Amino acid sequence: MKYYVYKHIRLKDGSIFYIGKGTGDRLYSRNRRNTYWNHIVSKDGGFEAQIVKEGLSEKEAFNLEIQLIEQIGLSNLSNLNEGGTGSFHYINKTGKNVWNKGIPHTKEHSENISKSLIGHESYWKGKKRPDHSEKIKKLIDAGHYKGITKGIAKSDTHKKSMSESAKKRLRKIVKCDKCGLDLPSTHLAVHQKGKKCIN
Repeated sequence: MKYYVYKHIRLKDGSIFYIGKGTGDRLYSRNRRNTYWNHIVSKDGGFEAQIVKEGLSEKEAFNLEIQLIEQIGLSNLSNLNEGGTGSFHYINKTGKNVWNKGIPHTKEHSENISKSLIGHESYWKGKKRPDHSEKIKKLIDAGHYKGITKGIAKSDTHKKSMSESAKKRLRKIVKCDKCGLDLPSTHLAVHQKGKKCIN
């Protein structure tokens, strides 16, 4: 009998915008709230929380939550469903708490989700997706993605320039402590793991 049902009230006009069930300080918590709830609270600069009824079993709390949401109307609340399931778990037929996975959304639930996503548009909305590889090649040719050259054919001038740069690059020569061979320090680890290093 540790559960309670609570309501969240808008500071702007005193209307109820959320009905929930919880324990402890859940009624004041801002964690695990949906986008629609967060939008209202952000717009109003906060919210008022009140316990409707406490000392309930979880089943009683779920039933009261369902009744209150039905009375107020889901379309007037930021709740994403009719209650009784919670956002993260629900009571199955055996009375056991189970994860809220695979529960179908109602039409009102889907509409509330849509409302909560207002202002969040996909980058690709209204755009045609070109062939990916062709698009990347064009962007590289236009000067984007600097440094990405894998799979792009190099001109003879480019190859010669890379070769000359490599010749001028100074590398420290070290002696392999296993076989005594002199080689660049950058090659030592690979050499010692390879077959050419005589242990």
